[in-house]
Amino acid sequence: MSRAWLLAALSALVSGGEAEFKPGEGWVPLFNGKDLAGWKGVGRYKSEWRAEGGVLANPAESDNLYTEKEFADFQLHLEFKLPKGGNSGVFLRGCKEVQLLDSFGKAKLADDDCGGIFGKLPPAVNACKPPGEWNALDVTIVGRKITVVLNGKTTVDGQVVNGVTGGQINEEEDKPGPLMLQGDHSAVWFRNLWIKPLAGEAGKSAK
Repeated sequence: MSRAWLLAALSALVSGGEAEFKPGEGWVPLFNGKDLAGWKGVGRYKSEWRAEGGVLANPAESDNLYTEKEFADFQLHLEFKLPKGGNSGVFLRGCKEVQLLDSFGKAKLADDDCGGIFGKLPPAVNACKPPGEWNALDVTIVGRKITVVLNGKTTVDGQVVNGVTGGQINEEEDKPGPLMLQGDHSAVWFRNLWIKPLAGEAGKSAK
């Protein structure tokens, strides 16, 4: 395991959990809290995405939303909440989905449960909070290795994820791609979205 990968994974563990997230050097905000600057809708459905009181809100099932910039290797922090039965996801590079789901209280976990990699890996532990409560998500992706920390608990631990996971907007998994938020399954709310490009990857404009 490389030193860079180990440091990135440890940083993800430290930044997860209940403490307020305080971005350090190299972290870049993905959402300005006021409007959708820097984001685009996929255009498959009518969009309900909006900025409300510093929250990136999708109050009803609508379109998917993605960043205008593309990223390769990075650390990501965000907070989200779902309604009862809610279903969303965060697509790394636009092609590898970290599943967000109302999995609260579920004992037997599958690859479509919260904190897992959709279609690939179930979460190692159920760390999902009850519907309507904010969850903290920290993700590190380096190459094809992904670490996911949900509410301070590691659900995916530096595992290699080969192939896209379905619903993607980028077919080339090893190239930079946008961050995409899934809005076409249910309502979902996000806040405190921050990204830290790794290995000098400062983000590239999407075509």
